[in-house]
Amino acid sequence: MNKLACSLSAGILLIAASPSQAQETPVSLSMVTYYHCAQGDAPRADAIVKEHVVPFLKAEQAAGRITAYGWSEHVEGGEWRRLLRTAGTAIDKLIDSRDGLTKTMQAPEHVKAFEEFARICPTHEDYIWRVKSSSQSAADAGRMRPPYAMSTYYECDANEAESDAITASAFAPVLTQRVKDGAIASWTWMEHLFGGRYRRILVIDGKDEKSLLANWATLQDELQKAAPDMSRRFSAICHSHADYIWKLDVQ
Repeated sequence: MNKLACSLSAGILLIAASPSQAQETPVSLSMVTYYHCAQGDAPRADAIVKEHVVPFLKAEQAAGRITAYGWSEHVEGGEWRRLLRTAGTAIDKLIDSRDGLTKTMQAPEHVKAFEEFARICPTHEDYIWRVKSSSQSAADAGRMRPPYAMSTYYECDANEAESDAITASAFAPVLTQRVKDGAIASWTWMEHLFGGRYRRILVIDGKDEKSLLANWATLQDELQKAAPDMSRRFSAICHSHADYIWKLDVQ
């Protein structure tokens, strides 16, 4: 199988349940592929995705195998330059969609484009995540998103499950109040199921880069004031992190 086809077809993002819905079926899973790309050539990768991948994903959405999709651009942060996501509610349909995308990439009319893509974005990292808590309902999460998102990727120790409880009990009220106040659009906390060293993600959606950075500049102090003991315990468990800001749905 074409190396690029493997990496692209792994790029599924399924974002789902709110805390009250976390035990509902189907189980909410998330999969995302992060690409390392040549910075100057990345716009060409965007064009390839728009021409050769987006039409397939639109058809998959119309057929009901996925509910949403997106291709995102690095704005701030580390070495990842692009990510590909899709959303859905049934793992078998997501797998069918992935297999269909793989076949599409191997078709003669697409092969050269994806070979070029592989030269621009030669390596990638795959993760599988599961939503633990969110300000959004299962019906709304991942469907209609504002233009930007800030993703904080945490490295945590063996007590990482405790960080989920701290987020749900102590941090969620602060984050949700910021949604109500309009400072941010939504937030989602996800746990690692497969992939690299990052064990948890906090994703905060917003209208632009400035508002996301303004939110982050004051968020830590507010969380510490709201729950100082839990904040210290959280920092001890999830002891380091990497911050990214993404421009969503670049097409």
